[in-house]
Amino acid sequence: MLRHEAGHLVIDPVFASIAYRDDDADCFIAIDIDDCDCKPCSDDRGPIPIYSTISIGLVAGKNRISQRVTAKEAKKIAKTLLQYAQIIEAMSLIDKEDLS
Repeated sequence: MLRHEAGHLVIDPVFASIAYRDDDADCFIAIDIDDCDCKPCSDDRGPIPIYSTISIGLVAGKNRISQRVTAKEAKKIAKTLLQYAQIIEAMSLIDKEDLS
């Protein structure tokens, strides 16, 4: 089994996660620039300036988690996801017998 600390990322974000319970079940990941000026979004954002964060949402069933991240945190996540994607693409080209 492959296990390596380079395959694991933990970020302690500046902002707290927010959990919601929705009426309808769904399943998706949403990534948005925090640019909405409607009242609910402005209220959620509070004193945080518009266009200064990115919202990442994960919906599983009726549960939704929203995480606001800074540009620096988003870049770290993006860089890590790209690196991991390149690793798993490369690994998919290797014959399974070569891995044992």
